[in-house]
This record gives sequence, structure tokens and C-alpha cells, in this order.
Amino acid sequence: MLDIYLGSLFYLIGEFVIFLALIVLILSVIATFMILYSFKTGHFFAARLMLIGISTLENAIKSIFWIARADDAIVDDVGIRLGNYINKKKFARISRGERFIFMPQCVRSPECPAKLTPEGIRCIACGRCRVGEAKKTAEGLGYKFFIVPGSSFIKRIIKKYKPRAIIGVGCPMEIKQGLAMCHSYDIPAMGVPLSQAGCVATTLDWDVLYDTLSDKP
Repeated sequence: MLDIYLGSLFYLIGEFVIFLALIVLILSVIATFMILYSFKTGHFFAARLMLIGISTLENAIKSIFWIARADDAIVDDVGIRLGNYINKKKFARISRGERFIFMPQCVRSPECPAKLTPEGIRCIACGRCRVGEAKKTAEGLGYKFFIVPGSSFIKRIIKKYKPRAIIGVGCPMEIKQGLAMCHSYDIPAMGVPLSQAGCVATTLDWDVLYDTLSDKP
């Protein structure tokens, strides 16, 4: 009798697992098509729901891209653009004097003479890279500008100064983590991804950064 009961129980569990897997697969396929549509057109449908889907089903969605031999970096790209799209209106309502920008240290020149301080690297605008120019522009608009070597610095600065809005520059993984962290602090954040990632002398689309600084669409 017990064997029959256990057999029925395991059968039901197996049925439920298969049903759940099918649901995940169907939702992942739908999300994949939505991501491709948004990537090609720049338009978003049900943005918040779509972002939740990407965050929840990221591994499954990237597996579909891998099977189709497509670049799964598209998933991260659309995820960041979705986050920016959702945060943009709230971000724009915050005065520039209450906004911070965090730049990764890898954007600096390898010959950068700036020194590390408790609040990040203090740029001296030596002209060896474009960070000094960006700092001057950002601060001219009212932003507080920081060059940071890691997320621990960002958390420390946020806790100390309590910014009301943030722009973060970094690789897709860093931006995703940063957007999640800012969400936990209820801070609207905009991400500007590096166009070439790495540990030294990375690059970004500076025009995108300046457009983000000046609230251009």
C-alpha cells in the first residue's frame, strides 16, 4: 500500500516538474523574442514586467541564445536599457546638484598619476585620458564625480553622502549589480556601459555619457 502511495506521489511530483519546466521554457522563448524586438527597434513593451522576466529567467534566456548561436550579450544590453528606460523620468526629476556619477578606474590612462584616496581616485586632469574632461563637464553641471576601484567604495560614498540619483559607468555585470544596489536604496540610477571592457584602458561611448549627464533622450 505504501509503495503505491509513494509511486503516485513521485508521479505527481514528476508531472509538476515537467509542467513547471514547460512554463519556464515558454516564458523564456517569449522573453527572448521581446528582447530581440527591443534590441532591434529600441522600443519596450511592458517594460517593468519584461525586466522582471529577464532578471528571473536570465540563465534560461541566455541558454536559448547560446543554442541559436546568437550573442547573449544582447540580453545584458537590453536589460540595462530597460533599467534606464524605467528610471529615466524619476532620475530627471532630481536636481543635478543631488546626482553622483561613478566612473571605474579602468577608464584611466595606464600612466595616470592620480592617487587613491578614501573616496576613490582623485583626478588631477593631467590630459592623458578623457576622464578629466568628463569630470570638468559633470561638475560644471552640478554632479559629484567619483572614480572608484570597486563597489565597496560606492557603498561607502552612498552611505556617507546619500545621493538622490546616480549615473554608473562600467561593464554590463557591474552595471546590473549597481542598478540592483541602487534599487535597494531607492535611488534612481542610469547605467552607461563600457564599449570595451577589461581591467586597463577601457573605453566607452563618451557621447552617450554626455547625453545622459544632460538628460538628453
